[in-house]
Amino acid sequence: MPQSQQLTNEQQAALQQALIYRFLGLVFAYPNDAFLPTLQNALQKISDNAARFQPLLDAFAAEPQEQLQAEYTRLFLNGYPNTPCPPYESVYREERMMGESSLAVQKLYQQWEIAIDANLSDHLATELEFLAFLSAATTLTEVATDALATREYFLEEHVRQWLPQFCRDLQKEATVEAYRLLSQLLANVLLH
Repeated sequence: MPQSQQLTNEQQAALQQALIYRFLGLVFAYPNDAFLPTLQNALQKISDNAARFQPLLDAFAAEPQEQLQAEYTRLFLNGYPNTPCPPYESVYREERMMGESSLAVQKLYQQWEIAIDANLSDHLATELEFLAFLSAATTLTEVATDALATREYFLEEHVRQWLPQFCRDLQKEATVEAYRLLSQLLANVLLH
């Protein structure tokens, strides 16, 4: 039986980063009955960094589910084209859904043979999941170099092009503390 290889410190850090991206992406799910248990499960996997994100989970847990649902709907869904914080890259970069940036991220997904619903290709949760995938892929010898280059490109040319304004809007518009805290964590993780 072959022995499993030990991960290097860099590989362990990449996997932790992947789990952080995945956790942040899950926060953009509709806050139904599975929302908090799903976040708790994801947070437990972020062993080294769980304390950094526990206040966010606590803030969500402190709010009634109906309040979270109303706030989620108000912030991210209602009122298009005047949604306070539309979580779509193309809305921020081109002031419309399914713009050129959406097509550009779809091409990147296709290069990595990832199938994504075109309507969600530039949604923040999808972009975070792609970053999680790329971070995990940097641990694989066969694709590590390409995954790292794609991740850095994706961060610089996509995520960091619109996320600063999204975080400012979320900080300004959110009436539930958890979503204001989320804006700070997103900025700390993705913009620094």
